[in-house]
Amino acid sequence: MAARNRVLVVGAGPAGLAAAARLLEEGQGRLDVRLVTLGHHVGGKADSWRDRKGRLIDHGQHVVLGWYREMKALLRRAGVDVEAHLVGNGGRTFFYEPRDEGVHELKVARNPLHVLLLALGYSGLSAGEKANIAGFVISNFASFAGGQDIEQFDDICFTAWCLQNGLSPSIVQTSAFYASRDAQLNWPGEISAYLMMQQMHVVGRDYRTTSYAFCDGGMSERFWGPLLRYIQGMGGEFRMMRKLTALELDGDRVSGAIFAEPESAGHHRVDRSEHRSAFEGPVPVKPETRALDQELDHVICTLPASAFRLLNPGDDRFWGIPEFARIQNVRSVAPLGLQVWHRERLTRRYDTVIAGLEGPLRYVIDNKHIIRDYRNNPRYGAVLYFVGQETGYEEWGDEDLLGLCLENVAKLPGFERIDRKGVDHYRIVRHRSPAKQYFLTEPGTLKYRPFVRTPISNLKLAGDWVRGELDFPCMETAVRSGIEAADAVLEAA
Repeated sequence: MAARNRVLVVGAGPAGLAAAARLLEEGQGRLDVRLVTLGHHVGGKADSWRDRKGRLIDHGQHVVLGWYREMKALLRRAGVDVEAHLVGNGGRTFFYEPRDEGVHELKVARNPLHVLLLALGYSGLSAGEKANIAGFVISNFASFAGGQDIEQFDDICFTAWCLQNGLSPSIVQTSAFYASRDAQLNWPGEISAYLMMQQMHVVGRDYRTTSYAFCDGGMSERFWGPLLRYIQGMGGEFRMMRKLTALELDGDRVSGAIFAEPESAGHHRVDRSEHRSAFEGPVPVKPETRALDQELDHVICTLPASAFRLLNPGDDRFWGIPEFARIQNVRSVAPLGLQVWHRERLTRRYDTVIAGLEGPLRYVIDNKHIIRDYRNNPRYGAVLYFVGQETGYEEWGDEDLLGLCLENVAKLPGFERIDRKGVDHYRIVRHRSPAKQYFLTEPGTLKYRPFVRTPISNLKLAGDWVRGELDFPCMETAVRSGIEAADAVLEAA
């Protein structure tokens, strides 16, 4: 009887979970699969947990789009009734436009032409600006519709590309335009024109893009936990609290992986005198816990680029591999979140996100009607999630950020009662740990990003920063990348 191939999957975010499930589903008993993760939650950058009072804490406000085909199919195979846990918004988004101090609605439709028609009805634009958009889209239809090689536009930012190709300067100053690039958390810098167009191609060719929904609870509880149990039910092994520090090479193969036990309290700020809750950097490890693991034939590494860059410190051979050396140029950004449990209700209900706020937390949503825990809880009138990233605001204290966000929403119709005295509780979620950072979608990154298959024959990479079918960051990209990595291992095993 042939020996079973041993596959080590590092990381339990969407990519790692998808890879482990695929290996077990398609491996027909030929594989032993181990899934190892740094922390004690599953879901990676899309995880959730509860505080000591039982309040739900999220890494961010995650959106599930209609074209997340592989992610939804995977969850259904794990026994999750996906649609039962999604609260849709009808494709609507609201934008606060500072230039008229108004909140305007924009709706996403089922095809690009319909989207254009709806955009031309956006009340945040003047008649002249709407005419300019129509001419701009018609003139550049080949780029938007996929009739042109768009990778050539990776070195230029999307704003500059739009201006060079006829879009009015006044339009690129609107919140609606900013949000088209801010959704990938790339501000205050610019986003690659290629990445924006690639996203438009994917969205434009799938009729399901009108669906735009939020989870009615914690992502780890609703989705990733059941998926992990599905993996374990198929025979997969799961280990928490294991930090990968290095990969040992023997020729063109990984011969071992060095793990250590993370110091679970060490990455969180202990000194609270500045009223800051911050992950200050890489998660430290406990002394004398490093150990070499050689029980592997294949490795799928799903670490974010920011964490992968920290592997094998001082190892000239490892970082002398050109494909790995280029990863050092893929920059990352620290996401930032603020959750506010407030006693007062909004006087106007918004069933989706409002974008265009000032500062690092540019998006807000009231989860009172979305998350089941809060719908009928009389203690909370509103449960506000603000999301963004902290570049330029790293030294701001928690109270400073709260004050800015409350000042911002005071400008919005319906938020008149949302003030500091009505705050029941709030929580700042900072993620400076490399394991939680997003890759920065700035111009010129394409040439630095690796593909799933690497020069090391038994090492595959996966994640939403790895080159692949979709090529822009989101949960569906991570899932498809994990599946692609698993298929590459199955092909070789």
